[in-house]
Amino acid sequence: MNTKYKKEKGKEWEILVAEHYQSLWYILVEKNYTISWWELDLIFQKDNILTFVEVKVVNHIQELHDYVTSKKIGHLKHTIEYYLLEHPTDKEHVLDVVFVKDNSIFEIYKNVTNS
Repeated sequence: MNTKYKKEKGKEWEILVAEHYQSLWYILVEKNYTISWWELDLIFQKDNILTFVEVKVVNHIQELHDYVTSKKIGHLKHTIEYYLLEHPTDKEHVLDVVFVKDNSIFEIYKNVTNS
């Protein structure tokens, strides 16, 4: 699968996930916030909470946690910290990981950094 195709599909899946969160009254704050080579796919606000969302595509039903390693979570946390330095806020923040399979949301791991 070539890189351009993967990027196009990634954008489609991010739109799918964004629409899901927006249907639950989350407000989209930012898409594809990037520092160096790390990226936060989606950032939402609802009430007094910022929700950072990582979108992962799963091809097979396996142990979903294998798709998001502790190293990846560490990089996401670092990127969130950098975002919060650039955008100071007193809002709480959480990290969700959304798994997409066959063009639909398969499962959502909520608040993965506090579980």
